[in-house]
Amino acid sequence: MLLTQKKYRTQRIIKILYKEITRIILYKLSNPNIGIITISKILISNDLHYVKVFVTSLDKNNINQINFSIKPLMKATNYIKYHINKHVLLKKVQHIMFLSDNSLLKNIKVINLIKNIKY
Repeated sequence: MLLTQKKYRTQRIIKILYKEITRIILYKLSNPNIGIITISKILISNDLHYVKVFVTSLDKNNINQINFSIKPLMKATNYIKYHINKHVLLKKVQHIMFLSDNSLLKNIKVINLIKNIKY
């Protein structure tokens, strides 16, 4: 029973962080190099001090361009942490790491390979 309560709480916190990080990126950051990104997954540690945010971009064609969008996010990490700690009533988030989620690009490549198979 305790495990399911902890899992439920973690899922609620992930949803809150998803909404808050999305709000910060959309309305607070004004860096055009970020482009149009989507948060695909958020992982948090048990003590809530470490957050991994996986982002992907639908307007980028390759992995290097997605990584180009992540660099401004990494530079704005302290700003994002400040707003999360200010607006979300949790233990302080100490570390945020933005990582590229390349699964969408890999899936597109696989689909294109399947389409090109001739019977």
